[in-house]
Amino acid sequence: MFAGKHIIIECKGQHAFLNENALEEILSSAARVSGATVLSSHFHRFGPQMGVTGVLVLAESHITVHTWPEHGYAAFDVFMCGSCDAEKAAEVIVSAASAETIETNVLNRGIPNSRSDSSVLAFSDAKRKLPQSTHLSDHPFKKQEPL
Repeated sequence: MFAGKHIIIECKGQHAFLNENALEEILSSAARVSGATVLSSHFHRFGPQMGVTGVLVLAESHITVHTWPEHGYAAFDVFMCGSCDAEKAAEVIVSAASAETIETNVLNRGIPNSRSDSSVLAFSDAKRKLPQSTHLSDHPFKKQEPL
């Protein structure tokens, strides 16, 4: 089952220094270009010269942003299902400001129909054990240093 496309955008550069109004306009423009329907939005600045967190709730899912100007870093998520074009939304975000580095990761979201896919973990199957590599103590994110 294909549920939608999730694009993660990592930006080092000017995206991190945009204020909440500019970020809301960029995300709204991205939603419009992609064909998504904005249901609500909320943006919050954590204080003067500090980061912004924002979200557009879409009928088709969401677009989010989190900025850390003290590190020159901004993180965006674009998750859309239906006939929306998440890649067009990502293009709007990427082109909105200059950046030293931009990395994107695209995930096709959904649960495969085949039970033979070994990467799928069925939590409803009480007899099935977690593979060793997925234990939190072994997970690479646990070892990652904070910003």
